[in-house]
Amino acid sequence: MKHFILLVGLLGFVVGCGPGGNVVTGKVTLDDGTSAPRGGVILRNDAATFQGAIGSDGTYTIENVAAGTYGVAVVGVTEGEIDPQAGMAFDQNTGQYTGSAAPAPKELIKATYFNPTTSGLSLTVPSESYDLKVERDTGSGGPSSGASS
Repeated sequence: MKHFILLVGLLGFVVGCGPGGNVVTGKVTLDDGTSAPRGGVILRNDAATFQGAIGSDGTYTIENVAAGTYGVAVVGVTEGEIDPQAGMAFDQNTGQYTGSAAPAPKELIKATYFNPTTSGLSLTVPSESYDLKVERDTGSGGPSSGASS
């Protein structure tokens, strides 16, 4: 019986430390009020990292997030369509694309947002709002906006 109680206690501790069941849903908007057209949101703290994709309407969802405070990165918010075959020629004989690769898409937001330790953004889970506002890349400075809570 003593071993059973110890086992149940340890199991409860392990389950309590595992991933949480929180769903983080929010919207990423640029400082001009437009929605981020694509990309990803990354939540990171000392214990875990979670990530989710940004849809064409700027919304993102990340499931099974453990409670806690996270640094936030916003990545891949680019301008224009992403076509990996743009600027390449199709070779009828080989059935492959040849030539130069497409130029890298233009980032719409400041590079400081790409890293959760430099972004200036954070979220506490659970919360009522996970909306994020990021600044457009104008070639200067760092973020001045944060997450709304």
